[in-house]
Parts: sequence; C-alpha cells; structure tokens
Amino acid sequence: MKRRTLLGTIGTTGIAALTGCLADGGGDGTPTDTGTPSDTPTPMPTPTPSLTGSGFEVDSIQGGTETDSATVSVDGTDIVVEGTIWGSNGCQTAELGSVNYNSDAGELTVPVRTVEDSEAGDACTTGIVEIEYTATVKFENGTPETVVVTHDRGDGPETVVTTSP
Repeated sequence: MKRRTLLGTIGTTGIAALTGCLADGGGDGTPTDTGTPSDTPTPMPTPTPSLTGSGFEVDSIQGGTETDSATVSVDGTDIVVEGTIWGSNGCQTAELGSVNYNSDAGELTVPVRTVEDSEAGDACTTGIVEIEYTATVKFENGTPETVVVTHDRGDGPETVVTTSP
C-alpha cells in the first residue's frame, strides 16, 4: 500500500514539474511569444506646425506720438498681433510685410511697416500719427514656439516684441 502512495506522489510531482517547464516556454527559461499585442502604444510623431495664411487690418489712424508697441496672443491655432506703429504724417498707413516662419527654429516673424496711403490724396496732416493694426497668422498642427514682431518706418526693421505664445 505504501508503494502505491509513493508511486502516485512521484507521478503527480513529475507531471506538475513538467507542466511548469512547459508554461515557461519549453523548460530553457526563455519566454515564448504568445502573439498578443503589447499594452504600450507605439508613439506617433508630433506634426510640425505649418503656416497656412495671414491677414492684416488697419484699425485706426490718429494723431499721436512715436509709439511702437505690440501684443501677441493665440486664438486656437492662429497667432494674433495687435499693435501700434507710428507714421511721420497723415498720408501714411501700415501694411504687413512678408511673414516668415522658420520651422527648424520654431520662429515666426511678423513684419509691419508704414507706407504711403494711396487713397490719402494731397491734403495730409504733418504731425505724427499712430496706426493701430491687427495681424493674424494662421497655422495648422500647432503654433510656433517664438513670435517676433518688427516695425519698419522706412529706416529698417526694429524688433518690437519677442515672445513665446
């Protein structure tokens, strides 16, 4: 009777040991690929912001002082610049120069300049004017890291503000 108990115990222990080896991948300690997907998602590359368009509007022209100022804000994926540039007389207005986005540096340059107003005629005031404007630069896939606003009154561009929106 003890012999049957001994054989039964050895048989049960051997099967349990063999089952453990098979569960570990065949007994050599190397796990096997079960073909189930990993719980860690593959990271997708972040798309680079790209410039899609721009707009410019002169909000007002009025007598004033030699004021150069600008503020930058973000509206969704649009960069909005609200500013004031000065002109030397009442025949001047402002316009947006060639907007430049350097995607490698993540830097947007918004150049604003004063120009002669083609509709002003000959009767212009001789005093300094403040020209308030709004420039909007549209992006997709995000916004630039840095925005630089420059003003040019005919004597070369000067940086008015550099900011990270």
